[in-house]
Order: sequence, then C-alpha cells, then structure tokens
Amino acid sequence: MKKYALNDITLFQYIFMIHGSQIGFGLLSLPTDLAKSAGTDGWISLLFGWALAVIASLFIVQVMKKHPDQTVYDLIPRYFGNVLGAIMNAGIAVYFLFGFFVAFVSLVGFFKIELLANTPNFMLVILFLLPTYMLARNKIRVLGRYAEISFWCFLWMALLYMYPLKDTHWLHLLPMLKEGWGPVLKATSTTGLSFLGFEICFVLYPFLKHKEKAAVGIIIANSMTLLIYMVVTVISFLFFSPDDITSYQYPTLKLLKVMEFRFLERVEIIALVAYVFLAIRVWTHYLYAGTFGLSKLAGMQDHKLFVKLTFIGMILFITFFKPSFLWMAHMLKHFGQFGWALAFVFPFLLLVYTSLVRQKGAIR
Repeated sequence: MKKYALNDITLFQYIFMIHGSQIGFGLLSLPTDLAKSAGTDGWISLLFGWALAVIASLFIVQVMKKHPDQTVYDLIPRYFGNVLGAIMNAGIAVYFLFGFFVAFVSLVGFFKIELLANTPNFMLVILFLLPTYMLARNKIRVLGRYAEISFWCFLWMALLYMYPLKDTHWLHLLPMLKEGWGPVLKATSTTGLSFLGFEICFVLYPFLKHKEKAAVGIIIANSMTLLIYMVVTVISFLFFSPDDITSYQYPTLKLLKVMEFRFLERVEIIALVAYVFLAIRVWTHYLYAGTFGLSKLAGMQDHKLFVKLTFIGMILFITFFKPSFLWMAHMLKHFGQFGWALAFVFPFLLLVYTSLVRQKGAIR
C-alpha cells in the first residue's frame, strides 16, 4: 500500500496549494521593487522570473518522480545516508520554518499598521495563530481544500484592479527597454524571489493522486502567479507615473485606496480583510512543511506537537521582542538568499546527483 495514499490531494488542490504559497507579502510592494530596479520595464523581468521558477519546478518534479511515494525528507537519507541525510533534512525543515516566520511576522506587522494599529502585538499574533493552528494541525488534504475554496471565494479581488484602467496612461510604458537589458536582467533576482513557494512541491508530490500531472500542475500554478503579478504590476505602472510609483511603499494597496463607489468608500478595508484569508495560506503551508520535516526527524507520525511548540515560540518572541520594519527587511533579504539556494540551485544539484547515483546502480 502506498505510504500517503489515504491522505492524497487532487490536481486542483495541488495547483492551488503551490499558487497559494507564492502570493504573500511580496505582492504588495512588487511594482515599486521592480520600478526601482528596471523602471517601467520591470514587467519584462516578471517573465524571466517565471521562466526560472518553472525550470526549477520541473527539476523538483523530475527528482521526486524517481521515488513517487516519498517526500524530500524520505528521499534525502536514501541518497546521503542517515547522518548527513538528517543534517540536510534539518536544514530543509528550518528553511520552511524560517519562511513561516518571515511571512507571518511581515504580514501581521502590515495588518497591524493598516487595520489594527492600537492592538497589542501579542493579541494580534494570537488572533492570527488560532486559525493557523486549526489548519496546520490537520492532514495535508485539509490544507488543500482550504487553498482551493479560498481561491474561488476571493477571485473577485482580481476584478477590482480592472477598475483603475479608465484612468491609466499607456504612454508610461514607452519607450520599452529605455536603459537596455541590464536593469531588466538585474530585476530578475527580485521577480525570482517573488515566485518562491513552488518548492513546497518537495512535500506535496507523494500526496498528489495523479502524479503524472505533477509537471503540468506546477507550470499552471506558476503561470497563475505570473498572471496576478503581471496584472497588478502593469496596472500600477499605467496608473502611477514612472517618477511617482517609487515613492509608494505599497502601490498595490494605493490603487485600492483611490477607488470609491456610491455604496462603498473604503474599498481597501474590504480587500485587506479578504487578503487575510489568502495570506494565511502562505505561512500555513510553510509551517506544515517545516513541522512535517521535524516530525520525520523525530520518528513521529504526527506533527501537531511541533506546531504547538512553534506557536509557543512565536508568541514568546513577539511578546519580548518587537521587530521593526528595518529588521524584517533584513530577514526577508536573508530568506531570499536561502530561497535562491534551496528552491533554485538545490533541485538542479539534487537531480544531477541522484541521476549519477542511479546510473551506478547504488540506488533503485
């Protein structure tokens, strides 16, 4: 019997979990980050970032399909031995937990400023941790169902960004490649990191019911993320002038603040509340992947204990240490560096290594 057969997920759940892991804090500031690096040509960098993410994703699928009933935590000791494998697995688990920490603290800090400025930090953390715990303590099928239903329920948010098109100026995009390909290629590092989240496939793959569709599914997930990034980036470039856009920290949110209807003035409040339900997917998926790895290292079948310990640590951290935005910017930078290593470089090296070992007949 297959190891994870009783907890499998559908192709749609697989797609929405990968896509949901990518749409996080970076969406809010992405247009400004691209404008600072490549001007209004930054949208071209999105295509390069998407291509890199798709290539790295396919490397992951090629590695995992060699042992379709194993997660990366099962596969690593098989090729590297128990001692080195345990060290590598610990590093992967820490990476996912670091991703949870960065995503959670960044987004909670953002929501505190925009929605709940007078709420104490520890109360705000508990407020967000409760629904996170209700999700993360369950099996992966529950996370897949939430990712799917949250996508369809809040798809209307994408339509909001069509409203400012009546006040846009297409001349802002001209001329294309004003400063050549250099700035565009430089901004690819920013766009590549915006696609982080696809590496969750290392854990999702053995749970996928129809594994022959894994490659197609992960391409679709990355393409959905590209579409959302492209829409908010291009509309931001068209709405704000090339000089103004760099002065806004969150142009994606600023677009919503200028919208007004007869029946609703503060559109951004409704959108931010809806965004909470989408953002929770990011840190929940990273949390599950990290605690799942720790349970594997400890030889335990259930990861709930590590979810509880992580939450206790998070509450204590926020209670006694109040991270500033500058400090969080450093954490995001470090996570980006780790992300390049684990999500983009590691899959290629692992594919090469496993292929060489299998050719020698040492592993079947």
